[in-house]
Amino acid sequence: MISSNFGHVLKSKKIAALVASVVLTATFSFTKVHAANISNRYNGIDRYETAAKVCQDGWKEDTDYAVIVNGDNFPDAMTAAPLAKKYNAPILLTNKDILNPYTSVELNRLNVKNVFIIGGKGVISQSIEDALKARGMKITRFGGADRYETGIEVAKKLGKTSEIAVVNGDNFHDGMSIASIAAYKGMPIILTGRDYMPESVKKYLQSNKNADQIYVIGGKAQISDGVTALIPKAKRIAEGDLYERNVGIINAFQNEISTGTIYVASSKDFPDSLVAASIAPKTGSPILYVSDQLSESTIDLLRSHIVNDIKILGGYGAVGYDIEYTIGYIPLDIAYVDNFTDIIWQNQKYTPRPTVLVTATDGTIKEMPVTWNLSSVTTSKPGMYELYGKINGTGREVETTLIVRPLPVSIADITEETRSGREYSLPDTVKGKMSDGTVDDLDVSWEYGNQQTNTPGVYTFYGNVEKYSKKVKLTLVVRDEGTGSNPSNQFEENTIEIVQGEAYTLPKTVLDKVTNKKLPVVWNTKSIDTDKTGIVRLEGTVTGSAYKAYLTLIVTPKIVEVPQITETVVQGTYYTLPSEIAVKTSDDRTIYVDVTWNAPYIDLGTPQTYYIKGTIKHYKDPVTLVLKVVSN
Repeated sequence: MISSNFGHVLKSKKIAALVASVVLTATFSFTKVHAANISNRYNGIDRYETAAKVCQDGWKEDTDYAVIVNGDNFPDAMTAAPLAKKYNAPILLTNKDILNPYTSVELNRLNVKNVFIIGGKGVISQSIEDALKARGMKITRFGGADRYETGIEVAKKLGKTSEIAVVNGDNFHDGMSIASIAAYKGMPIILTGRDYMPESVKKYLQSNKNADQIYVIGGKAQISDGVTALIPKAKRIAEGDLYERNVGIINAFQNEISTGTIYVASSKDFPDSLVAASIAPKTGSPILYVSDQLSESTIDLLRSHIVNDIKILGGYGAVGYDIEYTIGYIPLDIAYVDNFTDIIWQNQKYTPRPTVLVTATDGTIKEMPVTWNLSSVTTSKPGMYELYGKINGTGREVETTLIVRPLPVSIADITEETRSGREYSLPDTVKGKMSDGTVDDLDVSWEYGNQQTNTPGVYTFYGNVEKYSKKVKLTLVVRDEGTGSNPSNQFEENTIEIVQGEAYTLPKTVLDKVTNKKLPVVWNTKSIDTDKTGIVRLEGTVTGSAYKAYLTLIVTPKIVEVPQITETVVQGTYYTLPSEIAVKTSDDRTIYVDVTWNAPYIDLGTPQTYYIKGTIKHYKDPVTLVLKVVSN
């Protein structure tokens, strides 16, 4: 069985000063004492050191790539986040003419071999490029004639994509709001004007008109209806002021991202939110804007989401202590999470659930991503397994019990008897031998329902059991009820089953079950037309007895067609030749009959095709099974 335990981490709670508590209570109404964990504040003496601290937290080991942008120029920088995510690269800031020392140290620490420079030489100088080359780094510069073309050059490096984000290139708020989400989803960020779309942008969007969706970020005040009309498959999201738009962007993609961790940045400038856009996609996290006071839309977002970890970009001059304290107490927490059980069949592929349902502190049900101690489970053996997971962005654990059910490997044919005129119900379950050696009652569905068994004879029913490749066969013998002083059980009743058109011979004696002697019998017919299918009930006169004997002659349809069977098995897996196959009969029915295979040695470890011959009773031609062994 699989067993693993995660360690429990006790989290310290912030204890507020009395005056702060009074102010907080006067501003918000709380029904819980949970505080989201402020796990990190990336606080540098300036934007360049802040970017370096983000890099140190997100990239502790060597990485081949880094992205460098001008720390004073937001238009070129806005498009960098998706490129950084694709190459697992940090975003570092520099001045225009001199490589910033914080950035230089980080490039050395990470042994970066490839640097992407965003912007032309008027944004980041040739001297910086030359200095990096002198260190043995390969430089790729994305620099168009303007900010719009630079964004397109970056987008082309991302390759074909199913989604695109279009933002106003004259303001950083929308571009930085969508940056971490766009990076997480792998979609490029394209810049445009409010009332004007450059020809280069028009051409790029038209060349990607087959994209599934192109998002227009912001309201009409950011991108006009006239410009939106030029965008194929446009969908406008996030309207209102900059905080409403920031929240609107997060809500638009809330089913795809995780709010377990949120990055908080000042809305006053772009660099902090830019460098966060390189690390936030690692956890699928959004970036939330704040200022000196929290907007109602920001408060509403925090109140409606479970947030366990908050990371703040910048020092207290960017995001003040009162904002830090307040946002820690607004979000929901997990009140409880139920463990659950998954049941699958042996050999069925199983991947632990990527998300689980939890109950938040306000009583609402939320969906949260979870990371399990195992990414996959081998289900080749039946049994019970325990898996343990951590709900992402929280310290909460969840447990699942995985039950792997054994497969049915053998179900014996069933024979039952009843008397004519009695109602008979087919069984709801059948006994089956399972792959783990146990015997279980298995649900069965029959191809025919209940029968009014008024006519004596022999009836055959076929049923289906889940995960059992063969048909379950039930033979029902319906005997004459008998009347008066002529009991139906005086003589052993004979049943003869032949195939349509076959010759037959009627028995000359019957067994007297009382005396256990065989007595001569004369049947009431000499011959029957066996070209016709059906059940014929014969009566016979027994020498020396006043009672009658009975015989049932069953003429079954002959087999007229046996289709070729083709089966595919994956290389290296287990396979058993079918013991029954479906055939067409003269009365236009499909029935299952036993088959005997003349099988050669089959090597399931090597991809190839086998043509296997078989025989079935009452059919002269051979049966062919085409078995294809394919690579996994």
